[in-house]
Amino acid sequence: MQNEIPAIDTFWQQLYSASQSQKIDEQAITSVQLNNDLTQFTSINSSQERWVASPAAGVVRILLERDGGEKTTRATSLVAYQANSQFSSHNHPKGEEFFVLAGTFSDENGDYPAGTYVRNPPGSSHKPFSKNGCLIFVKLQQFLDGDLEHVVSTVDLSTQGSDILFDGSESGNEIVSIYKANKKKSLPDSLIKNGAEILVLSGAISKGSVCYDVGSWLRLPVGSSSTIDIHDNSALLIKIDHLRIKR
Repeated sequence: MQNEIPAIDTFWQQLYSASQSQKIDEQAITSVQLNNDLTQFTSINSSQERWVASPAAGVVRILLERDGGEKTTRATSLVAYQANSQFSSHNHPKGEEFFVLAGTFSDENGDYPAGTYVRNPPGSSHKPFSKNGCLIFVKLQQFLDGDLEHVVSTVDLSTQGSDILFDGSESGNEIVSIYKANKKKSLPDSLIKNGAEILVLSGAISKGSVCYDVGSWLRLPVGSSSTIDIHDNSALLIKIDHLRIKR
């Protein structure tokens, strides 16, 4: 496969390859309000979305959630780095978190292969790049002011159970985890009652009669009561409790 790089699922290899072969919309982002009402259910199938340019050459994005232009007040995106591409040094006024889906993402602090989760707290800065190309899921400008913990975690999706990537519950903050299942089961109600975001890393989930395959991103608002079933041999990146917190 052209542009094949190590990934946590072949879907993410294919999505990365698509980012390198499709015609990219070069129009600059001036002001975008996309899925920015956090009280509404939202779902996006990333395989059906268009790639748009970023301020850096060789770096393109699929926008999932956004409030504002390049100096956004909130953003959630899939970001693909062409081999040997880089962003100029920049800071994160309200933090950044990302999960590497394919390839290796790097900055001056180290290399982060597929399966790595990183939290860069408010006020941090870095100069990111990728030697061989990568695809990441990234959330910007969404930390609490006092959330200053720098986190680097790497997960193994071949094991079962749940891996906690970040647990801020003691301070009333969010929890980020990987949830895996080899047999079909329902997500615990306690996991989503205060709102949740789900990225389907592999396999699929169902909400009622609707199936959401690998690559789907969902936001379940506070008070959601629909049952979410995770299918056989599936893995999810889940963030909970953040939607109930005013930021």
